Amino acid sequence: MQNLDENSFALIGFNVNPYDATHLKEVMLKEQLNWRSMAQHGDAAEKWNSPGTPAYYLIDPAGVIRYKWVGNPGEKAIDTALKQLLQAAQAAARKPPKS
Repeated sequence: MQNLDENSFALIGFNVNPYDATHLKEVMLKEQLNWRSMAQHGDAAEKWNSPGTPAYYLIDPAGVIRYKWVGNPGEKAIDTALKQLLQAAQAAARKPPKS
């Protein structure tokens, strides 16, 4: 059985503000963001159906958006959602495969 924990997912930042890469890197350093972030201008927000920023998406291993927040939901909300998703993934990993 695979051991699923906080290393079983990736966190990626997707910035739609008109920052160049240098400015984005400065913000990441200042805010001590320890995940990958990228900047995409143009219609990226429209493709993701995002009404504003910041927007947070929690995507399960199958690629399904399980949680979406617009604005800062707070650390507790994100931690709770991650814990629930990890528990569901662990429970699914324990089930025997269908024959």
